Amino acid sequence: MKKLLLIDGNSMLFRAYYGTIQRGTMQSSTGVTTNAVYGFSTMLNKAIGMIEPTHILVAFDTGDKTFRHKMYDNYKGTRKEVDPDLVSQFQLVREFIDAFPMIRYEVSGYEADDIIGTISRNASDFRVEILTSDRDMLQLIDDHVDVLLMKRGLTEIKIMNKRELQLEMGIAPTQVVDVKALMGDASDNIPGVPSIGEKTALKLIHQYGTFENIYANKEEVKGKMGEKLREFEDQARLSHDLASIFCDVPINFDLESLAYQMPNETLNAFYRKYDMNSLITNQIEQTPESKEILKISDFSDVFLKQSNSLNLEFNKKNELLGVYIANGENLAYLSDIEMK
Repeated sequence: MKKLLLIDGNSMLFRAYYGTIQRGTMQSSTGVTTNAVYGFSTMLNKAIGMIEPTHILVAFDTGDKTFRHKMYDNYKGTRKEVDPDLVSQFQLVREFIDAFPMIRYEVSGYEADDIIGTISRNASDFRVEILTSDRDMLQLIDDHVDVLLMKRGLTEIKIMNKRELQLEMGIAPTQVVDVKALMGDASDNIPGVPSIGEKTALKLIHQYGTFENIYANKEEVKGKMGEKLREFEDQARLSHDLASIFCDVPINFDLESLAYQMPNETLNAFYRKYDMNSLITNQIEQTPESKEILKISDFSDVFLKQSNSLNLEFNKKNELLGVYIANGENLAYLSDIEMK
């Protein structure tokens, strides 16, 4: 079955930055800060090795206000100003993705969550894996959709499916929004119902099944909890709308266009440009346009076969001592002897 890896770009970039910055600032020789992109690359490679996707997309927020701000002007209004060193890498990570290369996507007025939700709902022919650290995405879990929840550090990932969600919280994916609507979310400034936290919200959902059923029976809920539910019903309903991932974003591409391709030399060129040399890999698949790599252990048989397409000069005296290769502007000399 085809596997589609959907990456929450903003979530992963933030986690990558704060997962590396405590070790000190990483900079290129030209002064470009690279912590977040370095961590992003590490996590991406971990996920690709783990999932082995046939298709892949990275979704980003645009930074513009969304339809949720029209519903609630104070949406995400309590968030602190983003570290300038992280802001400077928003464009850099896009450059990295283009160099990989893979498809990235963002739509003004919507969040990455909405893009991922829309694609996952329209990818019934795929096994979908969503990589994020945002627990809101748990509402997207389905029979063909898992959430890869990034935990501590850069490489710890927990696979969340229907079974794991039931074991951890005792709820189904459709109830994730119901719980958040009641308890709110300080990080997104979703108000919820005052005095109701996760424990109480889960208790209500376990008892009544759904958010709507709670309010259908709101008069029977006793004590302060019942008073708060009734008093803040409008706020709870607004919170439910804010917490729900919108799965009908206008998408103007075919899912087959997300087919994953092995990275080419442009990725190593990106790593060299920003002095992330430890990430340079020799495993990158060679394209017809890239230079041919000849193994010194293959010696004359290989070189003789290639002599029609490459300029080869053999230094032989009873045995092959070295080979000079010229292919366009790419020059190399391979030798099996120690230079005196």
